[in-house]
Amino acid sequence: MQMKNLMVFVFGLLLCTTVWAQQRTITGMVSDEVGQPLPGVNVTVEGTAVGTVTGPDGSFTLQINENITSLLVSFIGFKTQEVDIASTSNISVQMELDAIGIEEVVAVGYGIQKKVNLTGSIASVQGEKLAEKSVVQTSQALQGIAAGVTVTSNNGKPGNEGTTVRVRGIGTLNDNNPLVLIDGVASSLDAIDPNDIADMSILKDAASAAIYGSRAANGVILITTKRGKSGEMVVSYNGSVGFTTPITYPVNASAWDYMMLYDEANANDLRTDDGVPGGVIYGTEKINTWKNATDRDEYPNSDMFKETYADKAAQTKHFLSLSMGTDKLKSNTSINYTYQDAHYPNSGYTRYGVRSNNSYKMNDVVEFGVDLSIRKTLSEDAAAGITDASGQGHNLDQLMRQPAIYPTRFSNGVWGYNYNGGPHAMMSIFEALHMTYNTWHETLAKLSATINPFTGMRINLSYAPKLNTADIKTVSKTTNLYDYQTGEVIYTPPGQASMTETRNTTIEDDINVLVNYDKSIGGHDLSALGGFQYLTNDYNHLYAYRQGNDFQQFEELNSYNPVGQTNSGYTTEWALMSYFGRINYSYNGKYLLEANVRYDGSSRFASGYKWGVFPSFSLGWRFSEESFMDNLDWLDNAKLRASWGELGNQSGLGSNYPFALTIATDQYAVFGDELNPGYAPVNYALNDITWETTRMLDFGIDFTILGGKLDATFDWYKKDTRDILLSMPIPSVMGYANSPKQNAGAVENIGWDLTLSHANTFGKFYYKITGILSDVKNKITDMGGLNPQVSGIYVKQVGDPINALYGYQADGLFSSFEEARAYEVTQWGKLQGGDIRYIDLDDDGAMTGDDRFVLGNPIPRWTYSLNLDAKYEGFDLALFFQGVGKRDGYISGWYAYPFSNASTVLEQHLDRWYEGNPNPDAAFPRLSINQHSNNTQPSTFWQVSAAYLRLKNVQLGYTLPASLLKGKSISNVRIFANASNVFTISDLPIGMDPESPFSVQGSYPLISTYAFGVQVKF
Repeated sequence: MQMKNLMVFVFGLLLCTTVWAQQRTITGMVSDEVGQPLPGVNVTVEGTAVGTVTGPDGSFTLQINENITSLLVSFIGFKTQEVDIASTSNISVQMELDAIGIEEVVAVGYGIQKKVNLTGSIASVQGEKLAEKSVVQTSQALQGIAAGVTVTSNNGKPGNEGTTVRVRGIGTLNDNNPLVLIDGVASSLDAIDPNDIADMSILKDAASAAIYGSRAANGVILITTKRGKSGEMVVSYNGSVGFTTPITYPVNASAWDYMMLYDEANANDLRTDDGVPGGVIYGTEKINTWKNATDRDEYPNSDMFKETYADKAAQTKHFLSLSMGTDKLKSNTSINYTYQDAHYPNSGYTRYGVRSNNSYKMNDVVEFGVDLSIRKTLSEDAAAGITDASGQGHNLDQLMRQPAIYPTRFSNGVWGYNYNGGPHAMMSIFEALHMTYNTWHETLAKLSATINPFTGMRINLSYAPKLNTADIKTVSKTTNLYDYQTGEVIYTPPGQASMTETRNTTIEDDINVLVNYDKSIGGHDLSALGGFQYLTNDYNHLYAYRQGNDFQQFEELNSYNPVGQTNSGYTTEWALMSYFGRINYSYNGKYLLEANVRYDGSSRFASGYKWGVFPSFSLGWRFSEESFMDNLDWLDNAKLRASWGELGNQSGLGSNYPFALTIATDQYAVFGDELNPGYAPVNYALNDITWETTRMLDFGIDFTILGGKLDATFDWYKKDTRDILLSMPIPSVMGYANSPKQNAGAVENIGWDLTLSHANTFGKFYYKITGILSDVKNKITDMGGLNPQVSGIYVKQVGDPINALYGYQADGLFSSFEEARAYEVTQWGKLQGGDIRYIDLDDDGAMTGDDRFVLGNPIPRWTYSLNLDAKYEGFDLALFFQGVGKRDGYISGWYAYPFSNASTVLEQHLDRWYEGNPNPDAAFPRLSINQHSNNTQPSTFWQVSAAYLRLKNVQLGYTLPASLLKGKSISNVRIFANASNVFTISDLPIGMDPESPFSVQGSYPLISTYAFGVQVKF
């Protein structure tokens, strides 16, 4: 009620102001770029609901307050113009086509520049393009929106989609995450609501990123948030409601198909040396009885995943902002709320956020700023991977794996059981037996002062303290199982109720001092920047475990038995001190030069190795400004760019104190016949390691032609990372438990980015098409003499991509028992029809590790996207396609090997080799309960293409005509419908998504989203 009264009071004040102010009439005419009358043009007073549109002849008449001195004139496809009306009541406005990028200003390191003057490789994204995506996390909105940036999500879990962002490939064997700065303060992409973003810049090459030195080796993402403007107060609301639905998931086979295939697999496993199949478990009669039965309590045909995982889940987002300002005081404050329901009970994700940017201009010399951001997320998960007594995970993996012959829930409501007679995952989720609660807080304040002592000089001072806390609570309860007919206890859990609580607290202090100086003399433009930064990080970890609780409804540590409790904690800290500078020079807007340097000192290195210098240089030539290009009227802008620079990385250290000898206090030594407790060194003191260094060379060209209707940018780059920190083996006699890190590795990335944009206007119809195509080749060039590092299906070795797929060359399936036994190459176990045949690459007569080779590359290649935007009168349409031209995936786990670890079979497993249809090209080899080792070897048989095309997002909107809102307190209303992940073209089998083409075990299916919303401005 108080909020309602406040809003009434505020709007009352606005109304009074409008009524009592002196009025005057403005008339005018608006024409297009060739002088023809332009109807439908918006003529408004900035920041107010006062406005009109031009008529069929391009004319307008508008009543405004006497104190208004300017009007905004805007129309799709043309530049918005601010027209001075201080001394006139009649104006004539000729609109100019909105040339793509010519006058665009983009954020760069510690400043802004016109895009036309950039010499580095920077991609710029408007906040509106991010906000129109129906995603929960900002990182997802970045997918396909900038050349050279790869974004993938590996699941659809609410609030934690496992999204990774890579800028120009994978450059190291350690951390590859880019540096994200929100208004100059280090953060994460998902720490901000897309509606709060004014614009985003992605610094892709070393020349543009070197100003951030040792934190910029993987690229830099600069986010600038919205701020208040001079004018009347503007209240904006953007809200949507909708639902999510899984894109694809594995489909379980029926109970009778499961039994039939189980018998078949058992017969294969028990086949004699003469080729005679073994016996069966169920038999045809029992299978038919099961199939034809009507009593599903006695003869279950369950699908635990479908019974638990709902087809639709609710999602809602709300954003409200208040922007206002005068010549001295400006403010922009927003609040946001997001809720995403899970597709299974007792789970979901909630996020709250408040952001307030405020500035006060004391005079022409001094301006102060106070920014505040508060963010809180809550997630509850009933399928978080707690293991039961058998060691199997109670999560979505269990939901998918449960065979259909086991009951989920009887008709009288009594819970069923799993393969070993215990509680199954569906019961665990519905009864909240294994819950994980995750609460995350972030509070950030930024205090700043800007001093302009004289013309051309600007000094910026800022202090930004940030507090992050993450509280994680896991609660495991116990319960009995009962006979659905007698009610007697048939299962008693072997363990006790337990609880774990973890708190992680991080405090960061970020101090910056910047000095800028700009000077122009004739055709010479010079700007210089010098700065200092001091960044500290303090981390505290607390852990507590209890078990035994007679009152399980109380989920607090004190309600558990203290006997056998476990408590632990530790604190770490690090600091970074930096000096940096930049010089920009331009001559007549044609010849451009930029030089950067950063001098970083890190507390994480030993004395003598703490400091690193990271320089960069870049050149630009706007040859379109040369006199010999004057006759090319179709050429608006053309520029050649070249850059080189070095960047640092310390993320691979693995410790904040690698230079210190680590001693464990829980070690033991044997003296005689006794085991004696004592201390022992665990980690070697690393006194001579230093920064990983990334060197990048970039050549680029930019074009804008045809009056701004066509824009193109192309970059070729080479990125070499050296001195990568690797764990190198040492003799065990040294006595250390862990291998020390050394600067021993090197990785090379060579790639290119291409962006093409075209925009045009036909009458009231405006359209824009943007296409993006990128590719990067990655390979390891040095591993310090280490042998190939093989882990499952992956390998790290010199000459191949990081984590390349590694295995054997398959050659189809043996068509018969006789063919398999006659094969001259020794494989694994006793072969029979339907087993995978492998090629002996080294011709030694046996399949060995020497026959393995690189099967493929899991890193996306030929990434592309296509954005289509169109507007006609009040309607707007946006289509966004995204895809990958080349990527290798791999089928593994129970998806590839049915019956493994008591798993079910899927419908696609019906396409297998069996004696009734000995197809050597079947999708799956012969079935086995014990998983015959021959068929589980990593090989090309299980390799799949993960190339795809996806309609990633579509949005249709309609903005109400200004004439309908005339005289009302509402200045703009837009309604819209949005859908994401609408359809996908891919060759992957059902249940596998091309964004996560390696395993479906326990993963949350990626989701499609359908939403309806409204945007309102007051």
